[in-house]
Amino acid sequence: MLFVSFLSSVLVGSVRLPTEHVLMHLFGLNRDSALLGAVVDLRVVRTAAAVLTGVSLGVAGAMLQSLFRNPLADPFILGISSGSSLAIAITLVLGLGLGFVQTYDPYALYTAGALGAAATSLLVVFFSTFAKTSVGLVLAGVMLGYLNAGITTLIITLSEVETVRAFSFWTLGTFSAAKWSVVEPVLPLMLAGLAVAFLLGKPLNGLAFGDEAASSMGVWVRGSRVATVAAASSVVAAATVVAGPIGFIGLAAPHVARLAARTVDNRFIIPLSGLTGGTLAVLADITARSIMPPLDLPSTAITSIFGAPLILVLLLRSGRTV
Repeated sequence: MLFVSFLSSVLVGSVRLPTEHVLMHLFGLNRDSALLGAVVDLRVVRTAAAVLTGVSLGVAGAMLQSLFRNPLADPFILGISSGSSLAIAITLVLGLGLGFVQTYDPYALYTAGALGAAATSLLVVFFSTFAKTSVGLVLAGVMLGYLNAGITTLIITLSEVETVRAFSFWTLGTFSAAKWSVVEPVLPLMLAGLAVAFLLGKPLNGLAFGDEAASSMGVWVRGSRVATVAAASSVVAAATVVAGPIGFIGLAAPHVARLAARTVDNRFIIPLSGLTGGTLAVLADITARSIMPPLDLPSTAITSIFGAPLILVLLLRSGRTV
C-alpha cells in the first residue's frame, strides 16, 4: 500500500499529466519537457517528505502508546509536537534576531525541535506518575500542548513580520514547501532515531507488564524508558522540521497496525506502524492537493477531519475500561 500510494502521489496532482509521460520521466527516458520535470520532481520531493514524516510519527506513536500503556498516546495529543514547535519558534525568533541562524537552517531547527520534544516528553513522563487513569494522562498532555501553543503564539505575535509569515506558513502542517535542502540534512538523524526505535521492540514488550516484571525479564527499565523518549523525540523533531506539526497520524497508525497484524508484539508493531504512518501521510497529501484544485490544503486539516472521529471513538472505549 505504501508503494502504491507513493506512485499515486507522483502521478496525481492539480496539474494533470499523462501517466506514461510521468513514468518515462521517472525512469530517465523523457527529460525533454521542463514543465514535466519540474512538476514530477516537486511531487517526488513532497511525497518523500510525506513518507518520512508519516513513518516517524507512526513509529513515535507506537512507542509512546506502549511506553505509557495508553491507546490514546501520540506525539500530537501529548503535546510533544507542540513542544518541538515552541523550541523551533524560539530558535527562529532569537536566531534571526541575533543573526545566529538563517531563515530555515535544518540543523539548528532540528536540534531545537529535538530538545523541545524531549523536554515535553519528560514532563509527560513526570505527570504520568501522578495520573491515575489513561484519560488523566491524556488530559495532562493536552494541557501541556495548550501551554506550548500559547507561548508559541505569544512569541510569534511579538516578532517581526517576516518571522511571523515564515512561521505561520510552516505551522499549517503541509508538504507543499518540502525541499531536498531541508529533507537531506535531517534524514541521517531521522534514520538513527528509527533504528533505535526498532531495537526497542523487545524492551517495550517487557515494560508492558510493569517495571518489576520487566526487570525480572532482564530489561533495563530506566535505560529503556530514556531510550524510548529519546528516540521518539528525535523522530518527532525531524518530522516537525520537515512538515510542521502534523496531527493524528501518530495516533491512528499503531491502531491500524495492530488490527492488520493481529498482535501487540512491538517487534512487529513498531515497524508496521511506520509503514502505516507513511501510507496515511501520503494519502493525506494526495487528498490535500486534489480535493479542491488548484488550492493546496494543509495536510494537517485532512488528518484532523478524519482523525477527530477516531479519537472520539477511542475516548469512549477508554472510558468504559478505565
